[in-house]
Amino acid sequence: MRQSNLRRMLVRKLAAAYFTSWAIVTWFSFTNIALGGTNWNATENYLSWAFIIALYAVPAIFLYGVLVSSLLEALSVKLKVKGPGEALVSGLLHVAFGLCFGYVLHSSLFSIMGGVSAILFFSFDRIIIHAFPILKRKTRVVFFIAPVLLFVLIAGAIDATSPPKPSFTTKDAVQFATSGSGTTKDRFPKEEGVVKLQIDGYDVERETKVEETAEKEIYKVVFTERWRKGEENGQYQMIYEVRRGSMGAQGGSGAEPPYL
Repeated sequence: MRQSNLRRMLVRKLAAAYFTSWAIVTWFSFTNIALGGTNWNATENYLSWAFIIALYAVPAIFLYGVLVSSLLEALSVKLKVKGPGEALVSGLLHVAFGLCFGYVLHSSLFSIMGGVSAILFFSFDRIIIHAFPILKRKTRVVFFIAPVLLFVLIAGAIDATSPPKPSFTTKDAVQFATSGSGTTKDRFPKEEGVVKLQIDGYDVERETKVEETAEKEIYKVVFTERWRKGEENGQYQMIYEVRRGSMGAQGGSGAEPPYL
């Protein structure tokens, strides 16, 4: 294969990899997201899925896909295989190598993605061979921009059909701070207030209290435990800063109760 033909082939394969990458990322990301529904953060989820899929798919398509497809085409030229049979055999080999990619990684999901990617890669490659030479330069540019625009339109449609972001209230902050089990916070009330208990002869009060801060939708949740038994008494306190989806310890005071 001449150097000029090799260069043209590699440019074509890279273009096929570009279109295939966008198709895979857009398609597989969209299957994990439903338009509208109750998820206010559906757009964020969609973009997260797109990033994760692109992290694996794009390098595989550009490295493994371009290499395999180039070798298959070089072999076909060397063996002088032409006609409809060449397209059929080449297409089947593309799919076989795509499926093998998942087999090597011991993943059925990667096998499916590899097979689908191979079909798309081969199809885009053939379209570029027959269609791009007759297209004007501006039309080619439009085709290259189209996948990006489609991705943006899908993200915009998901955002437009999703419900508005709900407020993060003091009740939500308490619920988040007391979620989970097997932690020190788990023994405190699951809503703002005080509970009174008798433990090993101790009069115990456990209080959950939430305070607003200067910043919107950021709260200070305070867990306080007081105990008394005759002349013995004490207090233990933990303070957390809570915001949507995260919380951090802000200090505390006192020693753990003697009955724990």
